[in-house]
Amino acid sequence: MGAELFKNIYLFKDLSSQELDALSGISSVETFNPGEEIFSEGDQAVSLFVIKFGTVRIRRTGKDNAIDVAQLGTGGHFGEMAFVDGEPRSATVEAMERSEIVRIDFDKLRTLFENTPAMAVKVYRALALFLCGRLRVTTMDLSFSREKNIRHF
Repeated sequence: MGAELFKNIYLFKDLSSQELDALSGISSVETFNPGEEIFSEGDQAVSLFVIKFGTVRIRRTGKDNAIDVAQLGTGGHFGEMAFVDGEPRSATVEAMERSEIVRIDFDKLRTLFENTPAMAVKVYRALALFLCGRLRVTTMDLSFSREKNIRHF
């Protein structure tokens, strides 16, 4: 389904060709039209997604308005965080143009990981490294913001 596509994603970059093929075997492709929601904020999370072709908009609902968080194109991915924490969707994702989206259901991925623990270790390690990087950036941003606010007093 998307072994070539998967190897360019941080989560799956360390997987062997056989592991990428196994991942492809549990994935499916869906087509979404412009404005069509892939999932909504608050939905139960059951899959992660990779953009085979197209563009999506990620949007959160604020108190009085919707806030665009990100725009992702071909090769982008979303929805993977809920695989780990089981939380509901934190944003709404909609297609901006006709888009082919690869879906990997969490149940199938968990089963695959149970049957191939070495594969699970590679994916969880990649996720942990990614989250560490994000946390470092957030910490630096907060430190800068706090330092800037202190100087105003």
